[in-house]
Amino acid sequence: MTRVTLRMVLGSALLVAGGAVAPAASAAAAPGPLTRITLSVVPEPGTRGDARRMVLTCDPAGPQPDAQQACDELDLAYGEVAQVPPQRDRWCFTDRAPVTASASGWWRGMSIRPFAKVISNDCFARIQYGHVFAF
Repeated sequence: MTRVTLRMVLGSALLVAGGAVAPAASAAAAPGPLTRITLSVVPEPGTRGDARRMVLTCDPAGPQPDAQQACDELDLAYGEVAQVPPQRDRWCFTDRAPVTASASGWWRGMSIRPFAKVISNDCFARIQYGHVFAF
């Protein structure tokens, strides 16, 4: 084999090997879209009940019980908690024990519009915005 042919073979082998390694390295270095939303439901002053807090993550969904449903609903609403429709076929007593439901953080790598709303009671907070506050 001539020196030129040997260089061409070795150069081709390095290109092929480098091409196989580069996508794996870039895939490992580039994490998926970040979804991390801090959620809370806090009783209004003078109202009975305990405050609840949770951090919702997506891709993978966790750790709340209905995390995948909450993530799917947020995807349909482009990360806008206020646009997530209520759960269907669910009802609550109309007790007046107001709570403030709030959300802030990141959806698909973008900051979400901070959300805070006083809701008539904890049961309504769990279903009013899909599964987002169902923890």
